[in-house]
Amino acid sequence: MNWKVLFNPFEKYSEKTLLIFGISATLLGSLVGYLMRARFDGIIDMHLVQGARFQNILLDNLINTLVLFILFFAFGKIINPKTRAIDMLNVSMICRIPMYLVALGNIGGYLERATQNIIEGIDLKNMQNIPQFELLDLLVILIFSILSIGFLIWMIVLFWKGFKTATNTKRTRDIILFIILFIVAEVLSKYLIGTFNF
Repeated sequence: MNWKVLFNPFEKYSEKTLLIFGISATLLGSLVGYLMRARFDGIIDMHLVQGARFQNILLDNLINTLVLFILFFAFGKIINPKTRAIDMLNVSMICRIPMYLVALGNIGGYLERATQNIIEGIDLKNMQNIPQFELLDLLVILIFSILSIGFLIWMIVLFWKGFKTATNTKRTRDIILFIILFIVAEVLSKYLIGTFNF
């Protein structure tokens, strides 16, 4: 396996191939979210919910993708006027793939059950009582958390590599602005989804 493709497919594949793959990944990722009962209610967020509807999950993903696209395409144009919309759209769709994979942590409902068991083990009426947890539940949550951090890092690396390829940026200042804008994108996506898609 060529590991470089996992972290920067944007240098290897044509924009048409990336566009088809990105659209397919968005639809498939929304289906995965629906089957795993997961909402993507922010660019770097995934939460398990009861009664998640496919259309809401798809709209979550469209909002997240469009927020990334609009903000970073505008930023890309400032850095390099030759930045193309198709390239930034592809980057915005493909970088989300690791987040869809995070939802697979709930296959069979194990993560959901482990989380529920831990919540039920905490006595909210008397916080002095020692919480009662099953070791297996803690292990499930711990493994999921570690994997989630790994997938989040993968997503950010994918997005940076794609952005760098699309804009041809090499300046340190642009990295700092990229980080700030990424945080703005997260806040904006959470606001839009919370306001229009709940």
